[in-house]
Amino acid sequence: MIELRRAPGEFPLLVGHRGACAVTPGNTMASFQRALDDGADLIEMDVRLTADGHVVVRHDRLVDRTSDGSGPVAEMTLEAVKRLDAGSWFDPRFAGERVPTLAEVLTWARGKIGLFLELKYDPYDGFNPALAPAVVDCVSRHDMVEQVLLISYSDRGLAHAKSLLPEIATGPMPRRERSVRWTMWLVRHWPRLENVGWVRHLLLRPLVWTQAVGGDVLTPSIEIVTSTLVQAAHAAGMPVSSGGLKWDYPQAIAMGLDTVSANNPGLVRQLYLTQSK
Repeated sequence: MIELRRAPGEFPLLVGHRGACAVTPGNTMASFQRALDDGADLIEMDVRLTADGHVVVRHDRLVDRTSDGSGPVAEMTLEAVKRLDAGSWFDPRFAGERVPTLAEVLTWARGKIGLFLELKYDPYDGFNPALAPAVVDCVSRHDMVEQVLLISYSDRGLAHAKSLLPEIATGPMPRRERSVRWTMWLVRHWPRLENVGWVRHLLLRPLVWTQAVGGDVLTPSIEIVTSTLVQAAHAAGMPVSSGGLKWDYPQAIAMGLDTVSANNPGLVRQLYLTQSK
């Protein structure tokens, strides 16, 4: 299982969000290579299925926004997806950049860097029971189980993956419950409330939910992360990996987060190293 825990006081592992999507077209090999070159410890990316059952790396349901094509990925063959120019929309320098398959990314990443794979399930298309098996099979064939964390807003999808490959790590992403966000607002204005019983109970709901659905890693959004939540997760033996991007990085260290994300991991690494000198 992928190792994410950090020692107290250590800078969290740095996750390149879709690679280095602030300076390159995200979810492309150019972006993944840039993240690796810029010092990312891990890379997050999004995976979904083509019409003919191939796992490709794409965030959006439609290809329109970040390519020269149109239509849903789920209605396109791999051959059609591979014809797309996935770079020119970002900058002409990236013209001809192609949509990678998960197999291509795993071949490139093996032995180099760990990956967070977000399984994308869209309400427009319904739950696709073929996605988890296809991803798990690909990860297994590339001997990457120890380098991969599966994440998703679909705990059903992650449970499916876990049933097929129990040793793979999963991080179900908690829904942004109104009660938790409301409690966070109170704590930000009156920090001492964090130690009140009913407040603590609400703040820990993401951890309780993650344990209930069989997750291995707590993956809360930035809006609901507190020191109380991080400490409780660590006490339960669970790493904490937040997907938020608007981090006060010294605060992240103080809270004990194990990973933080960045659209420009090179800049974050540079700023942190400068501040720590």
